[in-house]
Amino acid sequence: MTKTLFIIYVEDIEKTKLFYELLFNIKPIVDEPGMCEFELPDGSKLGIMPNTSLEKLFGKSFEKQKRRKALPQTEFYFVVDDAQAFHNRALQLGTSEIREFSEMDWGEKVAYSINHDGHILAFAESM
Repeated sequence: MTKTLFIIYVEDIEKTKLFYELLFNIKPIVDEPGMCEFELPDGSKLGIMPNTSLEKLFGKSFEKQKRRKALPQTEFYFVVDDAQAFHNRALQLGTSEIREFSEMDWGEKVAYSINHDGHILAFAESM
């Protein structure tokens, strides 16, 4: 594997782009109407595409998938130096807390929230 790029599809690309700019205090390395991409500190990349791109990419047969409503299927689990600070910043940017910062049985402290796109954000640090 030479690189990792995670791509999420969202309703409002501008709102989501601003959310991640403010959350991580970084600017996108790609910023076009149909795609936005951030390089994260570990070298992986987060791509953001509008939902309207799904049909362009996958054709009309994807139409029924767009109508499907489900629980969140995406969680971003970020291991950072100050997880509580990142979690607080996410809350200030409008996420809803779903689990406060707490010790987990796998040896990390983690806080969870869900953002306006329905993606779960976990900020963790080693204990």
